[in-house]
Amino acid sequence: MSTAALIDCRPLADYQLGHCVGASSLPASQLFARLHELPKRSQTLQLCGKPEDLRLAREFLLERGYQLLDDLVWSPSFAVELQATNQWETGSQSKQYWQAAPLLQRFVQEFMPRYQIPVGQGLDLACGAGRDLIYLAQQGWQMTGVDWSEDSLQRVQQLAAQHHLNVSTVLRDLETAAKPLPEFKPASFDLICVARYLHRPLFPLLAELLKPGGVIIYQTFMQGCEQSMVGRPRNPKFLLAPHELTEQFQGFEYLLDEIELLEDGRPVSAFIARKP
Repeated sequence: MSTAALIDCRPLADYQLGHCVGASSLPASQLFARLHELPKRSQTLQLCGKPEDLRLAREFLLERGYQLLDDLVWSPSFAVELQATNQWETGSQSKQYWQAAPLLQRFVQEFMPRYQIPVGQGLDLACGAGRDLIYLAQQGWQMTGVDWSEDSLQRVQQLAAQHHLNVSTVLRDLETAAKPLPEFKPASFDLICVARYLHRPLFPLLAELLKPGGVIIYQTFMQGCEQSMVGRPRNPKFLLAPHELTEQFQGFEYLLDEIELLEDGRPVSAFIARKP
């Protein structure tokens, strides 16, 4: 089999009866709703399925800039070949090709052991489809995700169910509600993470919601994005100034305060701090 990410486009019931080892089940009819489960566009994909599934999936993915190898067309003879070469398995197990943000992975792999940070209650603010949230839940964190989009929160719960995880979600417009998160008392969370979202009036609330010793991880766009090839966001309302987060979270222990570049060249904050 190829080293490309192998995406099986058949319906789940067919996939469960037999599929390639190392495949990820993403039915062609569900690709739009589950786009967040695909790897980065820089990773080549190879599709497996029946002709109609392949046609739909190939058209959808090429329009979104994915690079595709030649398809693997499912047939009885192909199934026999897989069994003969020990590349056959049954059941609903599906390879995880999506990844959390690199900063979250670095936090788990580097900062948690270095600073002896135990798992606990976590909050993902403006969580979107929930890859970061689910990744942290996989590491043992008891996660709650907040977002204004009901569709996004449905995707969070779907992804959690696929990985046999229990997470909580809260539907909330954080920018118009008089009390953005009234259901949570001060010092409710051991971890708060925010990615690609900036609403400065929430800074005091985030500090208040953290327990003593709790950690905030904040990664969002910085000044300079407006001058990048992408050119957005350009509104200063959505762009951090250098070291703005250290000013907002004064008195915290700063574990990381750097500027990173996305693959498209846009600068983002890489900020991790612990509340005293």
